[in-house]
Parts: sequence; C-alpha cells; structure tokens
Amino acid sequence: MTASPTLTLRGVIPALVTPFAKDGSKVDLKSLGRLIEKQIGGKVHGVVACGSTGEASTLSEAEYVEVVTFTRAATRGKMPCIAGISVSSTHRAVEMARTIKELGCDAILVATPPYNKPSQLGILEHFKAIQAASGLPLIAYNVPGRSGVAIAPATLGALSQQGIISSIKEASGSIDLLADTMLTVREDCQVLSGDDSLFLATLAYGGRGIISVVANAFPEEMVALYDAFERGDTVEARRLQLGLVPRMRAAFIEANPVPIKTALARMGVIENETVRLPLTALAPTNFERVCKEFVG
Repeated sequence: MTASPTLTLRGVIPALVTPFAKDGSKVDLKSLGRLIEKQIGGKVHGVVACGSTGEASTLSEAEYVEVVTFTRAATRGKMPCIAGISVSSTHRAVEMARTIKELGCDAILVATPPYNKPSQLGILEHFKAIQAASGLPLIAYNVPGRSGVAIAPATLGALSQQGIISSIKEASGSIDLLADTMLTVREDCQVLSGDDSLFLATLAYGGRGIISVVANAFPEEMVALYDAFERGDTVEARRLQLGLVPRMRAAFIEANPVPIKTALARMGVIENETVRLPLTALAPTNFERVCKEFVG
C-alpha cells in the first residue's frame, strides 16, 4: 500500500482557531477570513482547519463542513489546506475522511482515537481504514496528552514504511521519542513538530517544520525562524526561538485554544475570544499574562 497523492509539507503550518460569535452560537466566518489572510500575509506554508486548536470536538457536523469548506476556498491556489480528524470511532473517521476528500483538501491530520485507549494494532488499523477510504496523504498526530494513548515509534515506523502515512505531527513533548521516531520512519517521511517550544529542536533532528499554535498570532516570526534555519543561520534561529518562548508558554497557560483565542481577539484579528464549553474564559491573572506577551 502506498499513500497517494504525495504532498510535500514543510515550514510553518498554523493550526487555526475557529472563531465564534460572542454568544458561541455559530462560527464567525468573517473573523476566520481575517485570520487566514493574516497567515497568507505572513507567508506560512499551509494551514490546518478543525484540529485541536480549532475546537473541532465542539463543532456540529454542519459547522465542521462549513469551516473546512471556507478554509479550503480561502487558501486554494495559495497553500495546502489540511483538515483534522480526532474522533473515537473509526467508522466515523472514515466518513469524515471521505467528506474531506470531497471538499478538496490536500491532506488529513489524524489524531490517535481519544477515550478508547486502543492498542497499537488498533491504531494501525484505524489509519489503514482512513487511508483506504480517502486516498489522501495522512499526517499521524501523536498527542498522548489529549488522546490518552501515544503512537509508539515502532507503530509510526510501520505506518510510514507501509506507506499509510506520509507525515507525522509529533506532539508528545519528548525529544527522546522524537529521536526514536526519526530513526524508525522512512527517510522521506515528513516529521513536523507539534510543540511550539520544540520547533528548532525538531528542525535540528531532521524535521521538516511545525504545525503551530503561536503562528496564529505571529506567523511572520515563526516563518523567520524556519527561514533562518534553512539558510544555515542557527544563531539567528536560536535567537528567534528563545525570543518566542515566553509567548509560547503564555499560549499554553491554560487549555489550548483559550489563551491563543484571547490573544487574537485582543490583537484585533478575530472579533471575540469566545470558546465553547467545557472550555471557559481565562482566569484574570492568566488574562493579564497573555495580554502582556501578545499585545504588550
């Protein structure tokens, strides 16, 4: 089995927030449009719609389709558009993958099924079913902090060697697991950081880029970091990475995407900082810190 078609992923790929109306009753497409234009202006290398940062788990089926359709239309001809799948049911994931293909997306970001705690064999079969149904390039999203189960490096290696996945978003937060994964996967497998604070480290280990939260607010700075590393200016890349660390930490002071949506609203990029329950607004002290780091 080989993944098809091939998609080259590199650089900075923001995981977009999903803006809502003030009361949370509907998606704010006008704000989403402004956010996407900011990413295009920042010369990012792609976007992810309806990932963890996009609060996909709180969207209705119709809203999910609405967001993916809008994002695909806004990015068509400009950059790759990736849609996220993070559901417990493989049957449901297969249905979503077929919809994503119909909507014209370039790839699918697939998280380990949450809540079920599947075995490594179950994870392997989950990805196989999605790849067979969609034919699109798959990005394996290893995020044990949210899914409850890590995709073991050996499983990622098998998924890569068998051509079921073409890329990996490594968000375990472990450099050791990153290294083990890099040693196991095919040479052409595109490993992307899933942790903003490990962007430079991932590049140094041979990774191709990042799927980023902070890039929602600072696409130019994140792209500058990537460009500096690519041209061999590790001193500048290190300066940029370390300079962004306080903002990166502030972006995760509470559950993502609460801080980054607050920052984007205060920066005037989106209209409202509204998140949907069970997420709630930032605590006052955390609000002050986010405003300090992102607005000044």
